[in-house]
Amino acid sequence: MIALLAASAIYMSATQAAISAPTDAFRGCLREAATKAKSEKVTGDGIEAYLKTACTSQMGTLTDALVAFRMKNGMTRKAALADAGMTVEDYVATPSDNYKFMASQDAKPAAAAPAAPVATAKPVVTPAAATQPPKP
Repeated sequence: MIALLAASAIYMSATQAAISAPTDAFRGCLREAATKAKSEKVTGDGIEAYLKTACTSQMGTLTDALVAFRMKNGMTRKAALADAGMTVEDYVATPSDNYKFMASQDAKPAAAAPAAPVATAKPVVTPAAATQPPKP
């Protein structure tokens, strides 16, 4: 009984390692690509495509590992592919959302630059006699 439990623990550790290495590689690539995108001044709208293009090989490796893991656990290939796609999208969404937020924060100070001073008109002072009706 203890041997079966130990074997199960070893097996689970090995299968988890098969997923964690590609996950770490993909997330690391996303971080590096986001940093590079900032220096290349990629727009917030184009960041998702930029990240996916920059990390294509790591994304493929992670997708393959996720599909294999899920198929070993009884999922159909079609369901495993859909689930792996959603997982990859979630991993891309986090740095993409952070990049968009930071890009909007960086753009606000430039847009809020002080405008030219507005000339204010001095109030016209009228004599008190002009505003009061004449006395009888």
